[in-house]
Amino acid sequence: MAPKYSLKDGVYLIKGALRGAIMDTNSGLVYSINSQGCKVCAYKVEDDQYWHALVSMGIAGEIERACPQELPRSMENDHLKFMWFEIATNECNQRCIHCYTNSMPQNSRGDLLTKDFSPSIAQPKSRMLYKDWLRVIKQARELGCKACQFIGGEPLLYRGEKGETVIELAGFAKKVGYSSVEIFTNATLLTPDNILKIKEMGIKVAVSLYSDDPIIHNSVTQTPGSYAKTVSSLALLKKFGVETRVETVVMKANQESVESTKSFIRKMGLHGRKPDLVRPNGRGEKSLIQPVDKTLIQYGFMLTPLFKASRKKIAHYKSRHSCLNGKLVITEFGDILPCIFAREHILGNYLAQNNLCEVICCSELQGIWHTTKDHVAVCQDCEYRYVCFDCRPLAEAAAQGRVDFRSAPYPRCTYNPYSGEWGNGIWIVDRDGKPYYDKSMALEIRQVRQSIERSSNMMIGEMNYEG
Repeated sequence: MAPKYSLKDGVYLIKGALRGAIMDTNSGLVYSINSQGCKVCAYKVEDDQYWHALVSMGIAGEIERACPQELPRSMENDHLKFMWFEIATNECNQRCIHCYTNSMPQNSRGDLLTKDFSPSIAQPKSRMLYKDWLRVIKQARELGCKACQFIGGEPLLYRGEKGETVIELAGFAKKVGYSSVEIFTNATLLTPDNILKIKEMGIKVAVSLYSDDPIIHNSVTQTPGSYAKTVSSLALLKKFGVETRVETVVMKANQESVESTKSFIRKMGLHGRKPDLVRPNGRGEKSLIQPVDKTLIQYGFMLTPLFKASRKKIAHYKSRHSCLNGKLVITEFGDILPCIFAREHILGNYLAQNNLCEVICCSELQGIWHTTKDHVAVCQDCEYRYVCFDCRPLAEAAAQGRVDFRSAPYPRCTYNPYSGEWGNGIWIVDRDGKPYYDKSMALEIRQVRQSIERSSNMMIGEMNYEG
């Protein structure tokens, strides 16, 4: 009897519209294969030579009976995993040009609202009391949540009815059992005393730094002296041993200093995530602050298939949203949102309901939590869909209301699953809401991609069946 072959345990075939991907969860590698390779791995075409190649790579073996593997299934139960407590939605001591919540100092509102900012922040609304925050923090923990972040505006401006601060709220979160508690701040209001309290409580801190150049940073915050205060606080956080990350939002004003800022952060002995392109929310919607195409491509576009595969990731991405699942936001007005960037999707109001469980069980949130790439236009036909991250608010904003939240195509991917090409365009929707591969930036995309490829190694193998 002729030997039969199969992909090894933990190695899976995912088919796309044209090509396929072999996901090796044992090594984490993802291999791209063409349509004929897909047919061989799916036992639609016999080719011992091709199987021998897969065997030599350690991702296939001989078996007595051909049996395609089923994709791993997620065994986790749906529960609340992460909360944003937006305790000072509109209050801030800075006036950042891109602010996603339209925050600013109170004495700036009258002037700025006459220009081009949303009037919604001038509307008086009921606010969460200190006791309300304590109740929702505890309730979220009882529902399984183990991680939270206190945000604003500027959370250090928060004051309860008796002068309570964000540090007391964060300390309460640690007390009731949250394993990860973080305060996201501009750091200008931190003092040695409250940094010491933060350290003693085991609270983490995230800080925004827009540039290593004081002039550029201050131009973004529109607050003279803000750079010096932020950097001084970063040095103190480092000195006291507080777990700190430093984040940079990329926009036109600071696009030329992104790399030097990354280097500056490293030299301080701190770290951060990949610089994040300005989001189309709040004041970030203004076209004047958007970076040039080269910067947009370099820091925002998915240019090459740099994917890693694991059983857990495949199982999760196949059944739940890669980012939104298990997350909720509560604003200082009690509004409950699925994401800080999805401000139009108000799921309920805590001041009216006093019950997070009702919101978690509602069909709207469950639909969001269980949105996968199989629901997303174009992505549903891509072989990388179960290892690829997704951002629904970003996709919805790019679609400009022409496509719904769940199905809008991801606007920063340069892969075309129908032609198998990378780096020749991005997916946008036309006036009728139909997606198409826009190649207007093809030359710029290729130039940036080539520059990146020269300086880094791609974690992907390539196998083409030529039979």
